[in-house]
Amino acid sequence: MLWGKSRGLDGSQYPLICHLLDAAAVMRVLWCEVISAGLRAQLAEQMGVTEENAGRLLEFWAGLHDIGKITPAFQRQVWVPPGYPQGPGDLPRGHDFAAHLWLASALRQAGYADERRAPVARLVAQLLGGHHGCFHSVDPGDTRLEKRPFIGIGNGPWDEQRVAAFDAVHTILDAPEPPPNLGGDTAAVACALIILSDWLASQISFVKRQLVQLPDSGRVEDLQSFFHRSLAQAPALLSNAGLTRLRLRAGTFGEEFPFEPNALQSTIAEELPALVTGPGLLMVAAPMGIGKTEVAFHAARIMGHAAGTSGIFVALPTMATADQMYERLAAYLRNRSLDPTGLTLLHGMAWLSPLMSMVSEEHAEGVGDITSEDDTVHLAVAEWLLGAKRGILAPAAVGTIDQALMAVLPVRHNVLRMLGLAQKTVIIDEVHAFSPYMRRLLVILLSWLGRLGAPVVLLSATLPKHVARELYTAYLGRAPESAEALDLAQHYPGWTYAQRDMPTPISTAVAVPQEDRRELAVTLRPVDVSQRDGKDMVDRMPALRDELRRLIDEGGCAAVICTTVDQAQETYRDLRAWFDQRKTDGSASPELRLLHSRFPVGQRARITHDVITTYGPNGDRRRPSVLVATQVIEQSLDIDFDLMISDLAPIELLLQRSGRAHRHKSNDASRPEWAATPRLVVLTAPGEDTPRVPKPWTRVYPHASLIRAQRLLSRREDKPISIPDDVQDLVDAASPGDGIGAPDPLLDGFESAEVERISAGFVEVQAAEMIGIATPDGLTNLYSLTDREITEELISTRFDADSERVLPYFIGEDGDYHLGGPDGPMVPVVPGAGRRFTREQCAEVINHTIPLRASLLQGRSEANMPPEAWSNDVHLRNLVLLPHRVDADGQPVGPVLGDQRLTLHLDVGLTTSF
Repeated sequence: MLWGKSRGLDGSQYPLICHLLDAAAVMRVLWCEVISAGLRAQLAEQMGVTEENAGRLLEFWAGLHDIGKITPAFQRQVWVPPGYPQGPGDLPRGHDFAAHLWLASALRQAGYADERRAPVARLVAQLLGGHHGCFHSVDPGDTRLEKRPFIGIGNGPWDEQRVAAFDAVHTILDAPEPPPNLGGDTAAVACALIILSDWLASQISFVKRQLVQLPDSGRVEDLQSFFHRSLAQAPALLSNAGLTRLRLRAGTFGEEFPFEPNALQSTIAEELPALVTGPGLLMVAAPMGIGKTEVAFHAARIMGHAAGTSGIFVALPTMATADQMYERLAAYLRNRSLDPTGLTLLHGMAWLSPLMSMVSEEHAEGVGDITSEDDTVHLAVAEWLLGAKRGILAPAAVGTIDQALMAVLPVRHNVLRMLGLAQKTVIIDEVHAFSPYMRRLLVILLSWLGRLGAPVVLLSATLPKHVARELYTAYLGRAPESAEALDLAQHYPGWTYAQRDMPTPISTAVAVPQEDRRELAVTLRPVDVSQRDGKDMVDRMPALRDELRRLIDEGGCAAVICTTVDQAQETYRDLRAWFDQRKTDGSASPELRLLHSRFPVGQRARITHDVITTYGPNGDRRRPSVLVATQVIEQSLDIDFDLMISDLAPIELLLQRSGRAHRHKSNDASRPEWAATPRLVVLTAPGEDTPRVPKPWTRVYPHASLIRAQRLLSRREDKPISIPDDVQDLVDAASPGDGIGAPDPLLDGFESAEVERISAGFVEVQAAEMIGIATPDGLTNLYSLTDREITEELISTRFDADSERVLPYFIGEDGDYHLGGPDGPMVPVVPGAGRRFTREQCAEVINHTIPLRASLLQGRSEANMPPEAWSNDVHLRNLVLLPHRVDADGQPVGPVLGDQRLTLHLDVGLTTSF
């Protein structure tokens, strides 16, 4: 008679006791058939019980999660059985809080320890009270029910029924003795398993099927029979949801990949298997373009097998690089997976990805298995995994690093993200690109993954020794026995492997064959810096004219990387004017492209695809061409140029950018004579050894880092950089750490810049520590893991990130609103009150949006708010609208926000003018 589910059941009510037993049945199958062997062993060890009893405890707890629904506050939403009192003072608190409060007392009475050193009863009650994704805080004294009579729990028949349900679940499941131990980290993962069991057992289609086979009565023997029927249904329920274990075919590196391994790949393949005996951390530092992705896939299989994990998650720095990696991992899994594998793409715009769109379309037709046109991607993604917050539970996933770091931010359901990661081998690429804020969040994440036994592979083009030491310490939960020993163990190129049972890490240097070594010629070209309206203006054109003249005359391709979007736009326009002038003289003119983050989503995707097609491994390099870009091309994009020109940047980023010059030997035969050797041209600040760095550059990078980079390069006196031999020394000299040490000769005269760098880094680290969750050590109160006021939309894993999304639109002569230009498609209109956008309409709007920093949107008003009809769509409700008009000359004019005008130009993207 006490109901547990009613929504979507066409007027029927599903008995609460049946839902509790369904959740327990799902948990039993989850534990036995889905949860990885490594995580099962880890949880059992931390609880101090056998794996079998750990699973039985979890299914018992799952059978109690909704017991707070046996309260007047919940039941009166539909109806209250006769004889059940409704006190006038009952407070309408959520049933999750009621479960937390009541179970803390009930579990104590059932023999669960509740001492200071073993608060097992309180933690189990708290984890069950957190099954809606947020944890509650209750003072231990307040769990005495006589002190909280009017909290919606009720007494008399209500309490009798809760006790009856508790006893029935305990009897039917034959619940084992309470665990002697329960740490906060184990409780957090247990909560995630409860949430997952609840979600699966709450699917309307499943509940409707269960309604036709309800027990004849509430007697234990009838409920026992019902439980076994639920148990028989659970395997199909999990399989249809796509929750399976990833099983990879064993083999040598040569069997996994269709090419001969290079030196790095060979040492990993030959030496790593003998070292790996359990969960561990692999750090790989090697030059760009050396095949670190294949190393990561091969190592992940070896490490995952030893640690008992059953999945892979690959974290990338950007959405574009995640999209690329998605296809690479899909191709690998198609060849090496023993079963059809669910592979999800996770980032804010993943639902716009053509591949994921194809998955959604196939599911709309009831098909879950698709193959791309070029037969390189094979997917079997269950529709259930495409739901919100579920994708990370797939056996394989690719996403931005934000998707992993969100597990250590205090947002709802973060423990579910942690569960998804804990069962996988986690690969994190481009670690060198992390800011102090992101690196601190990574440290917190590594501490959790190390505790939970998830293997981790960290990939980096450059890895300073102090960063390697920090990451090592975080994962293993202890500092190395000797910091010097760890420093000495770092090799470049090379890799380091560590496990908790290893006293010191094992490190291997990679002997790079002579044919794979290269000498990078570095040319320093100071730019002209002038003042305009009190702002520093950078003129690159004198240097660019000199450096690009032979390209124009003899062919080839070059990239010009500017520090800011504004400067990239200005440089593009200056180069276009110069090239157009040459056209009028009858001279040859190269192709010119521009890529940065302030293009609309769809346009940026098209430009990125064009860039990869033109400059990729098999690109069309017949015409001379120049790409002007920002930092967006320095990470993970597989592109190759004859010449790299870059604004001054920290040394590790300059080295990273140089990896896009002469990246593929297959292109060497087509390079022009002037580009016979790789060359990096650095546009430096004027002033030689006492440089005057333009302020726009110091707003992006620490002033001290730029001074170090310029002085390190200038003091080499045109000596080429030997790659890889010189890389580690340059990186360590340019990245001394985050503390104040001995005076650095590289900063003579700029000591205050170093203090500013350290202070800014300290602010970022403090911000990360304030917003990030606690590490597992000593975590006894789950309440600190979530904050009910914080949502994923309000929190960022990147310090001062582009956290807002703007939608420029144009008001046409007809008064209608258009996207992309005055003649572009009309802004979609919601057809009727209460209706929602279709997926296609929503995608059309989002494809015209642009990410921006909030600081660029000061002064927004009601005119910039989206229509009320958009408030029901999570993708549209927080957009900032930028209405545009067209002036008498046919030029777009955007709105003024604060002291600047934001205008979308079709050729250069969104501009800011003061």
